Amino acid sequence: MPERSIPRPSGPYSSHKLQQGGAADGYNVPRWRDNGQLGAKKFVRRATEASTGRKGVLKHMADPPQPGEGQVKKGVKVRRQRFYDEAHFMRQVSGSPGILPIWDIDDAHGDKPRWYAMPRARLLAEAFDDTSTLVDVVTHVTSLARTLAVLAGQGIYHRDIKPDNLFWYENAPVLADFGIAAFAHLPAGLTQVGDRVGPANFIAPEMRVADNKDRGERADVYSLAKTLFVLAHPARGPYPPDGTHRVDAEEFRLSSLGSPDATLALGHVLEAATEQQVHNRLTMADFHAELVSWLDRYATASARFTPFGSRSLGGWGPYLWDRQRRDEEATRAIMRPCMRRIAEALTADADEWSEGIDHDNGDRTLGEYGWIDNCEEGFIPDGGTIWMATHLHDGRRIVLEAVLDGDVCFLAEAQRGGPPWALEQQRGPTSWHRPRMPGTIDQLERLTGEVLAWISRPIPDTATADGPEQTVSTP
Repeated sequence: MPERSIPRPSGPYSSHKLQQGGAADGYNVPRWRDNGQLGAKKFVRRATEASTGRKGVLKHMADPPQPGEGQVKKGVKVRRQRFYDEAHFMRQVSGSPGILPIWDIDDAHGDKPRWYAMPRARLLAEAFDDTSTLVDVVTHVTSLARTLAVLAGQGIYHRDIKPDNLFWYENAPVLADFGIAAFAHLPAGLTQVGDRVGPANFIAPEMRVADNKDRGERADVYSLAKTLFVLAHPARGPYPPDGTHRVDAEEFRLSSLGSPDATLALGHVLEAATEQQVHNRLTMADFHAELVSWLDRYATASARFTPFGSRSLGGWGPYLWDRQRRDEEATRAIMRPCMRRIAEALTADADEWSEGIDHDNGDRTLGEYGWIDNCEEGFIPDGGTIWMATHLHDGRRIVLEAVLDGDVCFLAEAQRGGPPWALEQQRGPTSWHRPRMPGTIDQLERLTGEVLAWISRPIPDTATADGPEQTVSTP
């Protein structure tokens, strides 16, 4: 593999260190001087080109043929053939965008080369710094997705996508290490039954055990989506959570990386890219197209994304106690489009609304909701409330409020004549529901639909001597 600069000790790749030491017997080859082992695999070597002095990396065959060698085990034959195919492929595509080029290849053994040479490159993960954001990660992963989509169109699948095989070379992300790739001109795979194809947690479910039947047509999509998640969370460790990326599951949350709208949208893309069932999973071309669309929509709002350097480096713990903030962000995000719909229905302008309760101006809920007192002041939710209200129109405003107390519920009121305000109509509260769940969005949209229907009906004034109209939404 190409050379990597020595990672920071606390980083997720700290185990990959340059092995010090000089040349080893058998690794000096024509045109190149061996400079010692690189990384954990002894057959990946630092080397210097004798004629030019340029520094490169040589990948040798792990178990080259030996003089007088007799019968060779099937596993060794498979590994050798993998290397031959990889070397020929790398030579064929050298210079293609998104793939690390090769500089030289063994020409002394015909169509069975025993080594090839590459330039030294950094891990892609090391191209990010404390100022990088989720947009930077998505931008570079999108570039790799384009390369993989082109390969997939040619029947070629990498099958070993992970951070250790993604590199930064000449200011661009590139792929390397096609050692277990599936190539279009070969049978369904050179792996043996029982071989593991790819790294744990990055590997697609259908590739956990290779049986020579599945080429991995959509395995790279799964692995690249998992890799994006890891690159976006540099302090969380080298492995992503296993399984489909569920946007409603805490271990897959992205909300700490940027605005709720942007991170939720990306979460849905990652969920579709990591579906358990292959036929439900995005193709690489579709994954690339979705990432492009995401960047078109969100990349310009750079201020909404958190730089790596401002994130906590304390590991998993800080994400747990941050749940309340994430619940609030997600709730606010789903309320905004509903509030815009209400404002447009009432005032004919979707922007005629504001957020934030103004107690000095008499802002408060006016209806009776049966809250159970939890302190001397009555009911005060532990998570607080989110208050949104339309601008005044014909003496009326609509208030939409979320109450957060571990779970969340919603209520809506029509208020008149303030301040002081008089209750005209109330709806809700909805049932308590866990934030960020699809059901939460459903019940908020139902409540919004009821409010819109009420606004549209021609009634002069529902406040009568018998008190305000009152409707309780059902979940």
